[in-house]
This record gives sequence, C-alpha cells and structure tokens, in this order.
Amino acid sequence: MLRRHIVYGIISLFLLSCELSTFDEVPYDIIIVAGQSNTHAGRGLNRKTDNATNKDIFQLGRNSFFDRIIIPANEPLHHHTVRKNKIGFALTFAKLFDRINNKNPILIIPCGSGGSSIPRNWNRTSFLYNDLIERVELVLNKFPQSQIKAVLWHQGESDVGDENYDTLLDNLIENMRVDLKTEAPFVVGGMVPFWVSKTKNRIIQQDIIKNTPKRVKNTSYANPEIPFVIKKENNNFDIIHYDANGQRELGKRYFNAYLELENK
Repeated sequence: MLRRHIVYGIISLFLLSCELSTFDEVPYDIIIVAGQSNTHAGRGLNRKTDNATNKDIFQLGRNSFFDRIIIPANEPLHHHTVRKNKIGFALTFAKLFDRINNKNPILIIPCGSGGSSIPRNWNRTSFLYNDLIERVELVLNKFPQSQIKAVLWHQGESDVGDENYDTLLDNLIENMRVDLKTEAPFVVGGMVPFWVSKTKNRIIQQDIIKNTPKRVKNTSYANPEIPFVIKKENNNFDIIHYDANGQRELGKRYFNAYLELENK
C-alpha cells in the first residue's frame, strides 16, 4: 500500500510539473460538464474506443492525487461520483469540437454528481455549485487567455414533480453565467425517453428542459428523440440511465445543439 502511494505521489508531482511548465503559456478551450448521473453513468466502457488517445483533450482531475491537476481526458472522467467502467457524453462532444476548433487544447471540467438536485445541490450556497465555480476560476486565473466555450448540463431526474423547475433551471443558468462572467453557449440535454414516458410528471419535466431555449437566450437542447429515439437493448435495465452507446450518441446531439447556437 505504501509503495502504491509513493508511485501515485511521483506521478502527481510529474503531472503538476507538466501543468505549470509545459502548458503554462497555453490557453485552453474550456468545456464545463455538470448535472447528475447521466453526465457519466453509461454502462459499457470500451477502452479502445472511449479512451482513444487525443493529445489535444485534457480534463481537470479530481480523484486522489490528481485533484486540480490537468491530466489526459480518458474515461471515466473525474466527476464527483465517478463510475468504474462507465462513460458520459462529454468526451464524444470534445472530440467533435476539436475537429472544428483545434487552435487550442481542450480542457473538460467534469462536475457531475449522481442524484443531485438543483434546489438541494446546485444553488449558490451549495458545495457542488461552488466547487464548479472554484475549479473554473482556478483554470482561468492560471491560464488567463483561456475561454469557456460551452456548458453542458444534464439534470432533472431528481427534481421531477417540482412545479418550479423551469424557474430553478433558468436561475441556475443565469447565476452560473454571472459568477463565471460568461455568455458561453449553455446546452441542456433530455432525459432517457423510455424512462420519461412512464409518468406524466416526467413528461412535463422533459418539456420544461426541452423548452429552455424559448426562455433563456443562447441555450440549446440536446434532443434524445431526434433524429431517432435513443434506446437500449433492454430499456428496463438501469431504466433511468443511458448506456454507453446512448452516451456516445448523446454527445453527438450535444455537439449538434452547440453548433445550432454557433451558426445563428
């Protein structure tokens, strides 16, 4: 056990050295990913596909010795409730983003937390919210030429039935933009269609998320039903979560939603 800690310590010191020297003058294109478990809980990690090396895509580490250190963006990304052998949509989004905007390296800041709720966990006094702000500010202070390019938000399952969810979501977006001093595109994603279809309250919740662009400027919706409904081989298994294939497809939908804003 001691030997393992020593090895991790040496690795973290090496990565920290890389962060402060090799990348010290390099601005990053920042992609923030936040919400609850569907930011990272897709079963079916394929290490060859999902961890394909991309020298331009990094993440701000969170786990163990890698906390607040810039490291390669391999799955699973360092969300709060990281899931072994599971993936999210952010890395797919980042790879597509890199194809059209590859002047600067990309830095994903993963902040998803399973089961989190806007009123409980994503208000201005909460740990999750302030952790996100702090991590983004850390990068912007250290690399002042960096820019926030997109906020990818996926949440809503925990707040189904809250009659004020539209206000909660809209206020979250406004607060985050004020605190981060950005008007960057904010993309919200739809919940698993099969799970949503089971109750009226979930359908109402999905409609609130879908209609965010009608209420808030410079926002877009990653639609899990167009151009086809994202499904699993067994929709009743882990019913609330997308699987890995669904997450990869969702990443494409987020990217297309982002492009809609960029092309306006």
